[in-house]
Amino acid sequence: MKPLTILAVLALSGTSLFAQGEEGGYVYNQGEARFASNVFNFLDHFEYDQYHWCEDWMFTTSNSSFVDNMDFAYYSGHGNNFLMGMGPGASASSVSIGTSTQWGDADLEFIVFQSCKVVPSPIDRSDWYQRWVGANDTFQGLHHATGYRTNSYSGNGISDNYGGRIRNNQRVRQAWFCAVNDERSWWYGSNYPGYASGVYHPTCANDRYYDFVGDPPAGHTNLSVFYQH
Repeated sequence: MKPLTILAVLALSGTSLFAQGEEGGYVYNQGEARFASNVFNFLDHFEYDQYHWCEDWMFTTSNSSFVDNMDFAYYSGHGNNFLMGMGPGASASSVSIGTSTQWGDADLEFIVFQSCKVVPSPIDRSDWYQRWVGANDTFQGLHHATGYRTNSYSGNGISDNYGGRIRNNQRVRQAWFCAVNDERSWWYGSNYPGYASGVYHPTCANDRYYDFVGDPPAGHTNLSVFYQH
């Protein structure tokens, strides 16, 4: 496997805070067991507050009572660039990342997408940043959005591995890379379980779940990206 490539767009400074420890799990609602297992295996490391079959309004019009009412949200289901499937059926319903998903103005710090291609890298798209940052886009206080830049394979132990690392206060983005790499070793060099990626505000590069900086300003346009290739 080639070395990890990290592109840092900007680096600033922040103020240390302490996480409150509220976790939410959101499962593609067709009822595929692998997606439910992914979410449960992450949440099992915590005293979580929410576990739901996904509905689009949990991420959009009612996000302040659901995904943005948590500190850490974990989604597992079908996906594509800037897109989360809500089911039933891979294309029956979806949530598009962007102006309908304004997160962090209530509570959310971290969100993970264990699904295909939700977080494209500069290798995949020149506009990799445009749905995340800006006056009316997703990062309205959000720290990190983490997932895959490629197709992924679910039901493979990543969420359990990642949950343990987060619970042990490993850096949020480092923990995802390590969990994905650990599981890739079982696939003897194939592309599975996918290549990790994530975007974050530059002040949040070293965030841990129990030790993270103050919320980035709403509507900012400063974004860093990390990705494997």
